[in-house]
Amino acid sequence: MINAGVMLKGQLTEVTEAGKRLHLKAGDSIVEVVNTWHYGKNEGDEPAELIVFYAGVKGTPISVLK
Repeated sequence: MINAGVMLKGQLTEVTEAGKRLHLKAGDSIVEVVNTWHYGKNEGDEPAELIVFYAGVKGTPISVLK
């Protein structure tokens, strides 16, 4: 399900199955990849806070485990 958001504080790294990395810090915006296996991890010293908006169909999961 497609989503978009803004990092409020902290930092986050998004990693795709192909090894691409996107490093985010407070103030950065993100449109998350879809239909591609990926994960995010906090490599910083403080909790990451994001505000995220999802656009999808009610009842459809927002993520699928591999």
